[in-house]
Amino acid sequence: DMINKYGGAIPETYGVPVEEIQEGIRNGVRKVNIDTDNRLAFTAAIREAAAKDPANFDPRHFNKPARAYMKQVCLDRYQQFWCAGNASKIKQRDINYYAGLYAKGALDPKTAVAA
Repeated sequence: DMINKYGGAIPETYGVPVEEIQEGIRNGVRKVNIDTDNRLAFTAAIREAAAKDPANFDPRHFNKPARAYMKQVCLDRYQQFWCAGNASKIKQRDINYYAGLYAKGALDPKTAVAA
């Protein structure tokens, strides 16, 4: 709505509702894409900034609110997907750790043929 409010012509766009994603997470889904939400937020912020200050042509002027809108989308999704506050549980590994795994073939793609 905000994109179109500031001159966009994007048809009504739907992603997967948060409630359905939450149900998927409860049932084992572990990867969720929020790129569309971020692109919509970024575009909305740029359009809003351009409409409010049409003489400005500095991309930094537009990127600052766009990043803030995207950050808010991410923060909201971290809360909604129950992953906020878990960063301290992630063990950091340096590049040498992963280089060793690659060298051993431990990270080679594995596929299986369906029966």
